[in-house]
Amino acid sequence: MVEKNQSLLAVVGQLKNAIEKEDWDDAKKIDKHIKVNIEHAVLNADNDSDKKELIDLLTKIQSLYKYIINDTEESRAKLSVELKKITGDRKVANFYLKSSLYR
Repeated sequence: MVEKNQSLLAVVGQLKNAIEKEDWDDAKKIDKHIKVNIEHAVLNADNDSDKKELIDLLTKIQSLYKYIINDTEESRAKLSVELKKITGDRKVANFYLKSSLYR
């Protein structure tokens, strides 16, 4: 089975490298290749041994995607905090400008 899944193993390795480098554009491109390779691997899993190895590989892929999701959620939370701070700063600046115009 490992021989059957060499291309899937290769793209999983590429995805792992893209994640480590935080190259999300590359990860997005690799994602398309992973989907195709998973479909191919599922169709070629002929026996229980092949299926078990495929399940192990899919579990590894799932953990990579889980990492991406967690990292994305953390980044989104940080951006949300920054956006709220900027919005608050803008409100303060606008209040100051409006109050200084009336003097």
